[in-house]
Amino acid sequence: MIVESAYDQGADRIVTPCPLCQVNVEIYQSQINEKQGAKLNMPVVYYSELLATAYGASAKEAGLDGHLIAPDKLIETAEKR
Repeated sequence: MIVESAYDQGADRIVTPCPLCQVNVEIYQSQINEKQGAKLNMPVVYYSELLATAYGASAKEAGLDGHLIAPDKLIETAEKR
């Protein structure tokens, strides 16, 4: 699974250009947790949100406040500027 692979590689988020992928990966983590007893909680952000924070946008300006799984590390980075 994508999320498990990301965890195995040490990632703290998944980045995607696809809105449908973002929603699906976030939503289905809780279902996988229930069915498999896993503890997945990997934030998924849009490429444009990551790019916006890299260029100095605040978390709110980048749209990071509307996720099902909060991208806390990215929000912290954006708010330090």
